[in-house]
Amino acid sequence: MPIDRPSRSSDAPLALVCAVALECAELRGALADARQVAIGRKPAWEGALDGRPVILLPAGMGKTNAAQAATALLETRAVRGVLGFGVAGAYAGSGLALGDVALASAAVYGDEGVDGPDGWMSTEGIRIPLLEADGARVFNEFVLDAARVGRARAALADAGIAARVGPFVTLSACSGTAVRGEELARRWGALCEGMEGAALAHVCAIYRVPFLELRAVSNHVEDRDLSRWRLRDAAAAAQRAARVVAAAWTPDESIR
Repeated sequence: MPIDRPSRSSDAPLALVCAVALECAELRGALADARQVAIGRKPAWEGALDGRPVILLPAGMGKTNAAQAATALLETRAVRGVLGFGVAGAYAGSGLALGDVALASAAVYGDEGVDGPDGWMSTEGIRIPLLEADGARVFNEFVLDAARVGRARAALADAGIAARVGPFVTLSACSGTAVRGEELARRWGALCEGMEGAALAHVCAIYRVPFLELRAVSNHVEDRDLSRWRLRDAAAAAQRAARVVAAAWTPDESIR
């Protein structure tokens, strides 16, 4: 049964959702006619970015904050879509360098399931889907619309930003060792990890709202060494890429 929510039109704003203020400070400064609003009791900003209406929402770190903010947003605002963006840790073998940009082909819950005596099992392994809709059962992996991802990648390329495409892993506890990163990269064939993307994709799937996720690399997933991280550079790169994708975003009226 379709969910009742505000109707969406081509002139509705695009929601730009990140985790923390650092990841959206430059975009906030670029907003025209900005006004602060509250979404889910969290501060957000409405305004125009490059002449297009947007909502800028730093949701907070982690799955719960992301899901709460996205639900509050979609229950109270009509939006063209949701673009999740921010920084990420890149897995070995991803080919991603510090500051590089990646687009998600799928948003994956990397640690939802059971860790038992015989090893880890996904939600599919324990036969409990995270979402059932239109006869489909979704387990750990929310596959994103390939055509929309392709258009975003092309827009970034036209702007001189090369973006790799592949699955992103979402975790409750970020990987702090090379061994853990290698395990997750191998399990999911993933490029990188963050802490919010799958929760955003999950809520958008429930509300049938188009979703994309992009991230820029702040660090490599290795034995944790903060001296090697480049958070501010990655946040800036992610915002530049988000601005390009937002400008190129087209409505998809086939999604209800």
